Amino acid sequence: MKTSIILHARHNEFSPKQMMEIVALGEKYGGYFRHVVTGIQIYNITKEDKECIIHELPEGIVQVKHRGVNNLLACVGKGNCKNGLMETRKLEAYIDAHHYGKGTAHKCKIGISGCGRNCADVMVKDIGFYGTVNGFVMSLGGTTGHRPQAGQIIARNLSVEQAKKAIDIVIDWYISNAEPKERIAKVLARLGNPLENVDL
Repeated sequence: MKTSIILHARHNEFSPKQMMEIVALGEKYGGYFRHVVTGIQIYNITKEDKECIIHELPEGIVQVKHRGVNNLLACVGKGNCKNGLMETRKLEAYIDAHHYGKGTAHKCKIGISGCGRNCADVMVKDIGFYGTVNGFVMSLGGTTGHRPQAGQIIARNLSVEQAKKAIDIVIDWYISNAEPKERIAKVLARLGNPLENVDL
């Protein structure tokens, strides 16, 4: 039976060298490629070959976990896009270094957009940030799938440093309070805004 593996790179950006090495691995093990929300997927491989690929991944590339903080997507943000109102790279780098890959009760997708155009689809992520002239707006509990819903706004006018503190609190809150296989939207519905009355 065939299986697949999804690969993640920091900032969700793959260097030419990493891409060439990933393509070489795919060719070596008879895989095909697909771009998916969480990264680059190599499919049409055997379970045995998957284990080999994991041990041969290029430096800086990791396997995506299906139950955990497994999706981090950010637009290029202020300074790299004419529409950007907030710089996204520092926040994304912080989340990638401190939270990506953490085990959670269910998958946890995070999106960061530098403006309200929401190129990173932040309002349908479990945790989202989008930029305004006054700072980041933070949303929680967005989902797609069979019962899509927009995230609930839980904080406004956040600086990058305040957004870092907010994500720390929210991730820890989710890990501590979620029931098995419970998405963050359901925890929010049960317990309310984890940032309420919190001084960031």
